[in-house]
Amino acid sequence: MNWLTALAVRIAAANAVAAAYASDQYPLTAQAETRVSLPWDEPLSQDATGNFIFQALASLMQTAANAIYPNGHAIVPASIPPGTLLYHGRGSDVLPEMDWIAFDPEHSMFFAGRGNDSTLFTFSTTRELKLVYFDGSSGNKVSGVVDTQELLVWGEIRGGAGGRSGERQLITDACTWGAQYGIDGYVRMEADFEIMYCNFSQGLELVSAVNVVGGGSIGGPRGGPRKDQYLTSRDRLQGLPLPESPEHGPGGPPDRPGSPRGPGGPGGGSPTPPPGWKGSFPNSVMHEVGHAGAWHNDFPGELRVRVDPSGLISFFDPALTSLAKARRSLTRRQYRLLNISAMDIATVQADAADVFARVSTAGSGLDWQGLARVIEDRFSDRLPYLRYLLHQPTTNVSAHTADIRQQLITSLLPYMPRTGVGEPDWFAEIAHGCATRFTAHLPAARFTKQEHVLFRAVDVVLHEICRVLTSAWRDAFDVEQQSVDVAAGLLKKWKDDVDWLVEWLDWPTWMGCHPACGVDEWCYVPQHRPFGGDDENDHTPRCVSMTPPL
Repeated sequence: MNWLTALAVRIAAANAVAAAYASDQYPLTAQAETRVSLPWDEPLSQDATGNFIFQALASLMQTAANAIYPNGHAIVPASIPPGTLLYHGRGSDVLPEMDWIAFDPEHSMFFAGRGNDSTLFTFSTTRELKLVYFDGSSGNKVSGVVDTQELLVWGEIRGGAGGRSGERQLITDACTWGAQYGIDGYVRMEADFEIMYCNFSQGLELVSAVNVVGGGSIGGPRGGPRKDQYLTSRDRLQGLPLPESPEHGPGGPPDRPGSPRGPGGPGGGSPTPPPGWKGSFPNSVMHEVGHAGAWHNDFPGELRVRVDPSGLISFFDPALTSLAKARRSLTRRQYRLLNISAMDIATVQADAADVFARVSTAGSGLDWQGLARVIEDRFSDRLPYLRYLLHQPTTNVSAHTADIRQQLITSLLPYMPRTGVGEPDWFAEIAHGCATRFTAHLPAARFTKQEHVLFRAVDVVLHEICRVLTSAWRDAFDVEQQSVDVAAGLLKKWKDDVDWLVEWLDWPTWMGCHPACGVDEWCYVPQHRPFGGDDENDHTPRCVSMTPPL
């Protein structure tokens, strides 16, 4: 039995298994993207979304990637283990009931404000908390970032629910919806991660309540930070001119209860130092909120939250067909859920009801985040290096193509058999081995509906990586015997293909500050208009000084 016959048998067996469990787990639709339905060297359709689903999986609970793409498209079950410290700041010593709670005290200090009654509450979880995580910059107050929340809770998009007043309605209605499933709260991200917590008397115990020294100058919606706050240390050393200070900050938190401008908050005005205080007053509150958020920029992200990808509901699921057409004319950052059909909304809400009602042991038990990371690790430095080589000036075409050829061999060598070398089937077998090595053995019969979506996304991503690499290898196999003109043409073709692939993948491991920031800096990824800038779509990561504003 040759390898093609064996492959056909394996595919038939896999299809038989799929048919056996599809009726009670997940009906594979005509829109489902499956690697085995495509020839190895055929590109995907323009509506393929596997790269977006993979990116979301690889970006869970990471601030950088979710700041760059703030309009989240995923709803994910999550939990927090017992013994985890959480923080709540407000302008009084009244214990919260239903309110927001943070993972880092720097975040809560913002809401403790500047008054004499500023209080920082510290809580510890007494049991595992059952949560819902919305990806993207889902705690901010701009259009698009709350689409997933509004669809889940209200079944419609209300465009931000009326700003700050709508936040109170959203948390109230979300907690009412979640009560039937025992949901304690909803994890979101603004400058740092937070939880909309439903009942502070459940699952939490008070550790301390400290009447804290308030911050001296809080940037945010009503007058941003000092104009030199986000200069890098390099700028300071080089004496570069200060950028103009924006009229407003980067879209700070809403007027929530206990916030500097919300009910129970201390309001504005200058803080009063406590008795015995000497010297200057704290002035780095807003700066340190962003700094704390940056601790979770990259993988593994915020580890205190344990997400469960086996229940990850993605609005990039190809089965949600009503969103595909609108995406064709938009950039990635513009993607929203405005064109979703009533049928697709009903599908998502039914899926959510199933996910949050199921027991925690449902599914295959696979580490999907770990799988995504292993795939990133394998290709995330080789692809940029290949791209780098292809963009180098060519002084010797033969030597240049030989270097590229060696890099292709390096990437594909584990999948390269010694038989049939150079034949069409040989290249097909290389591509097949590359594309299926991480997925062929997975226990698909135990997958949840959402795991089938993840499985297809991984397959789609590997199909494209291996298609581009193997196609280039097929070209490069005998390139050392080809003319200079032929080799030069192939270099141009490979450069275009690899450029496209890297941009299409857009992995979170490539997001962030490159080169890495110095010891006197941290990596700031703007979520709205960056400090000192005017472009609300400028999410370019940048190193900023650890030195707070004066």
